[in-house]
Amino acid sequence: MTSQPSAAPEVVDRARFDAALARQIQDEKEVTRHNDRVSAGRRRLPMLEVENYKFAGPDGPVRLTDLFGDTYLLVVQNVMFGPDWDAACPRCTWAVDNLPSNMGRLTDIGIAFAMISHAPIEKLNAWRTRQGWIHRWVSSGPTTYHRDFGWTDTDENGETFWRPGYSYYLLKDDTPYLTYATTGRGTEAIFPVSHIRDRTVYGRQQDWEDSPDGWPQQPTYG
Repeated sequence: MTSQPSAAPEVVDRARFDAALARQIQDEKEVTRHNDRVSAGRRRLPMLEVENYKFAGPDGPVRLTDLFGDTYLLVVQNVMFGPDWDAACPRCTWAVDNLPSNMGRLTDIGIAFAMISHAPIEKLNAWRTRQGWIHRWVSSGPTTYHRDFGWTDTDENGETFWRPGYSYYLLKDDTPYLTYATTGRGTEAIFPVSHIRDRTVYGRQQDWEDSPDGWPQQPTYG
């Protein structure tokens, strides 16, 4: 929504504003401290040895270990793109567009990035070109990767569905290990646009948010 809503916060004097802002900042500091505690737990997770899958790449087979390049850490975005689809999931596409414009900031600190989808490599290449993406993108089609880790699953009616998310790997002694994975709203941690919107007066303007009466809201996936 780009048109300006009529609803707006109460207008107050400087003293009331400063007091209200101070209370909000205090709450946010506690969220930061709690996030630090959660991150400390993440660093203490065990890890799982993972098969060195052979994916399909633009120029031929690509092993999971190849995705690390010269680094020992790897972040994989599991982009929803079914084998019979002609386009990637709009939400996943938006997530890729949220990535840093200078991905070298990651490789400079030893973190590689790649995307993996279930669709054939020809479809991935076509969508990648259309979107103008430079990120490495491989197909898990020849493997059981998507099924093994639940990125592709089957519901109670026998219908196949896909999950978006991120997998974090460590390469140690030439063996890949899974150290962390997240899906659902856990993916929001790397979405700067969402966090920027959260701090505007109207938030994300989505119907799940607890906002004052009259605040603009629309369906989350509308």
